[in-house]
Formats: sequence, C-alpha cells, structure tokens
Amino acid sequence: MGATRRKSKETAFHLPKEAIAFFKGLEANNSKAWFDVHRDDYLEHVLEPLKFLVMALGAAFTRKIPGIVADPRVNGSIFRINRDTRFSRDKSPYKTQAGVYLWIGPGEKLACPGFYFEIGPRHVSLGSGTYMFADSAIGAYRRYVSEKGNRLATAIRKAEKAGFELGGEKLKRVPSGFDPAHKHAELLKHKGLYVMKALPTKTVTSGDLAGWLTAEFTKTLDVLKVLKEASVSG
Repeated sequence: MGATRRKSKETAFHLPKEAIAFFKGLEANNSKAWFDVHRDDYLEHVLEPLKFLVMALGAAFTRKIPGIVADPRVNGSIFRINRDTRFSRDKSPYKTQAGVYLWIGPGEKLACPGFYFEIGPRHVSLGSGTYMFADSAIGAYRRYVSEKGNRLATAIRKAEKAGFELGGEKLKRVPSGFDPAHKHAELLKHKGLYVMKALPTKTVTSGDLAGWLTAEFTKTLDVLKVLKEASVSG
C-alpha cells in the first residue's frame, strides 16, 4: 500500500503557477523580443508539463478508446504557440493560450472526435467532441442523427448534468433532405459538435491535473463514443 501511495504522488502533477504568469506576461507583451527572453519559461513551465499531460491522458484512455492518438509533440497533440498571421488583421505573433488535443481516427485531427484542454491567463477550458465535421463525414453524421439521434441526445444530457455546455457551429436551417420537424432537428444543423466547460486557472495549479482531467473527460466519454460511431456509420 505504501508503494502504491508513493507511486501515485510521483505521477501526480499540476501546472506550475509560472505557466499562468508566462501567459499573463505574453498577453501584455505579445512580441518576439519578449518571447525570446522568456522562451525558457515557456519550455520549462508550459511545454514540458503539457507533454507529460498528453502521455498521461493517452495512458488513461487507451483501453477505453482503442486507437486514440496521444502524440506529445508540437503539431501532434500539442498546438503550436505561434499564430498564423498570413490572413489575419491581428499580427500578434503568439497565441496567449496553449492547447492539447487527443483524437480518434486517421483524418485531420480537428475533424476527428477527441478531447481538448486549453490553458490561458485567466481560465482553462476542456471539452469533448468534433470541432468541425469533414465534408466526407458530415453526411454520415446527419444520417446517424436522423436514425439514432436519441443516443447522441442522451450522451449530451449526461455531459450537461456534469457542468458541460453544448457548442459547435450550426446551420441556420435543417440541411436539405432531412425533415425540418425532426425530433433532433437542432442536432442535424450542427457542422461541428462538442461539449465544453471553462474554469479558473487555479483549478489546475494544485492537485493531480491528469487525474482530474481523466475524471472530467470520462463524464463526456459517451459523446465521444457516439461521434466515433457516427463517423463510421456510413
């Protein structure tokens, strides 16, 4: 029992308060000059903990969700901190938050169902779902909702009872070919669908972050499983 307790303490971790301080500083000084001076802070207090988090979450969910991708690299499960400013009026070079994504499926990761976690200067966000359905998958999703929408609705209600909120871009009208009066007409309108919640940053600067996120994501697991089923329903 003692060894188990020691192992639990060794594997438990949280994001250091220095990570929050880094993002607050970056928000106030979003420039390459400032970032270069504080690059080591980013590497030590943000990037390294997020790598560990991705591996810990991957280990926690690999049996529950066979095939889940947990890639502890930048541009893998960890999003780049550099912004793409080519088509944006905002030329700030860096994002003022960091995000990780564990997904299911061989396609573009944000078009696949998955778990998302984000940390910024004042809050953290976490959620499960599909940010935007791929053109090749949207038809399967709509057919699934048309025929088995009760499963998705039940999964969403379960997540909502745990404090998550439904989100995702939607069409203004039910898509052509589906009954506008369908019981799940609102779900048919979704172009992306996920459940999310936001909490203060202090939530992740103490205790066991990986353990807490595992418990939170487990509350949304049914949403992920239904979206995975819908994506292969044809």
